[in-house]
Amino acid sequence: MKFNSDMLKIYFVAGTQDIANKADFLPKVEEILQAGATAFQLREKGYNSIDNPAELTELAEKCHQLTQKYHVPLFIDDDVDLALAIHAEGIHVGQKDEKIESVLKRVQGSMIVGLSCNTEAQVKQANQLDGIDYLGTGTVFETTSKADAGAALGVAKLQELVELSRYPIVAIGGITLDNLPQTMATGIKGFAAISMFTQMTAVPTQMQKIKAIVKG
Repeated sequence: MKFNSDMLKIYFVAGTQDIANKADFLPKVEEILQAGATAFQLREKGYNSIDNPAELTELAEKCHQLTQKYHVPLFIDDDVDLALAIHAEGIHVGQKDEKIESVLKRVQGSMIVGLSCNTEAQVKQANQLDGIDYLGTGTVFETTSKADAGAALGVAKLQELVELSRYPIVAIGGITLDNLPQTMATGIKGFAAISMFTQMTAVPTQMQKIKAIVKG
C-alpha cells in the first residue's frame, strides 16, 4: 500500500489497555473502521497491555485482518520486528523508541514510516532524512491517554511545526470534537486520537461529525 496523506485524516490509535474489557477491543476497532477511520495504529503499550509475544502477534494479525477488510493501513507502534512479521503497512516510532535511522534501514522502503516530532529541533532533524512519510506531533492539548505525553503544545505552536516540516503532519493529544476544527485549521493533514475513539458511545453519529470537520 503506497502512502497517501489522506490516510492521516482520521487516524485511530489504541491497544487493549485502552478498553475496559479486553474482549471488546477488536469489536471496537472494527466499529471505528467501519464508520470511516482512515488508518489504525496498534499501540499495545503501558499498564495492563499484552506483553506475551505470541499473544501480541495474534492480536496484531487479527487487527490486520480488520484493516484489510476496510482497506486502510495498519501501523504498529514501536515494534519493527512485529510490523515486519505480520507485513503491516506501516510503523510508527517515537523519539525514545528505536532510532529512526535504524528503522529506515531495516524496513528499506517496504512500509510507511511515521516519526513523532514535537519540537522545532526534532522536525528540523527529520527534514534532513529521506524515507519518512509523515510526522506525528503533539500532545496538542492536555491528555490522560498517554502517560509519557508531555506538556501540551497548543495550536499556535502546532502550526509553526506544520509550516517548518517538509513532511505531512498528523496531530495527536487531547483532541476532541470541540477542538478539532481549530486543530485542523493549523494545516495538519489529519488527527490521531485514542480516547476520542475508544470512548465513543454513538459511533456512526460522532464519526459523521468528525468527517464533516476533517473535510472542511
